[in-house]
Amino acid sequence: MSKILIKTLLASSVLFSASALANYPEKPISIIVPWGAGGNTDTIARLVAKGLQEELKTNVNVINRTGGSGVVGHNAIKTAKPDGYTLGVVTVEIALMHHQKMTDLSYKDYTPIVRLGVVPGGVQVGKDSPYKDINQLLTAIKENPGKLKASGSGLNSIWHLNLLGILKSANLPTDAVKFVPSQGASAALQELVSGGIDFVTSSPGEAQSMTDAGMVRHLAITTPTKSELYSDIPVYQEATSYKWSLNGWNVLTAPQGLPDDVKQALTKAMEKVYASGELQKFANKQGFEASALYGAELEQFMADEDKKFGELLSAE
Repeated sequence: MSKILIKTLLASSVLFSASALANYPEKPISIIVPWGAGGNTDTIARLVAKGLQEELKTNVNVINRTGGSGVVGHNAIKTAKPDGYTLGVVTVEIALMHHQKMTDLSYKDYTPIVRLGVVPGGVQVGKDSPYKDINQLLTAIKENPGKLKASGSGLNSIWHLNLLGILKSANLPTDAVKFVPSQGASAALQELVSGGIDFVTSSPGEAQSMTDAGMVRHLAITTPTKSELYSDIPVYQEATSYKWSLNGWNVLTAPQGLPDDVKQALTKAMEKVYASGELQKFANKQGFEASALYGAELEQFMADEDKKFGELLSAE
């Protein structure tokens, strides 16, 4: 084959490739959600699908792939073809699961596009609790090691880790509080109201209906700084002398290896979706924030979260 022909074929290939990317998308897009239908992650994914469909002028469908405490869906996102036609919503569990020896999956297996929801952690007590602020609760834990009981979610899930982080920040052992596993924050809050536990470490949004009804009180929020949504709740690391913050989160991603042109197209589309305000409106109504983060900042955020939870779990 002549050198001229080879150069012609290579040039044609480059032009074809560029043209193909320029025409993205040419067929429907799927978004995999590792959790069941109806939850916050699923609902925000459907709003993203609606927005992308309007911006990219193609059908965008949400597929729920549940199982394995999130492992099944996260693996389905990783193993999909990195062509922009299969996206996924990766959740904070990706920063936990490999440290817990549940899977080898980590944030490095994905191409992050934009951060979606940010769910703050917090500390709640019953209306008749003797603890009027977070420092009183911490003092009681120190003075009564192993006596107080807390809940918020399942063992080693996000709100259990919130408790472990609080204890570690105050130089307390992990058994200073007995953690009672529950089937989520709602069940934990019901147990709190009935007097079965002393406090809960779930999100303010999940407790909002009970706080509005006067059955539960907020002691702290574990955001890094004051939350616009919950400006009346003291920030843990401002109200105490201890450094700890924790948020749940989810991120729109693609499999690792997504072409830059496709990533740019998706990023521009998501910037317009955010500009519409629909994601923020839904999130605020549900008690959390839709806080966009892109590019290198998003990659660093996911790396930092992985490191934080790795250190926490290794010290458990």
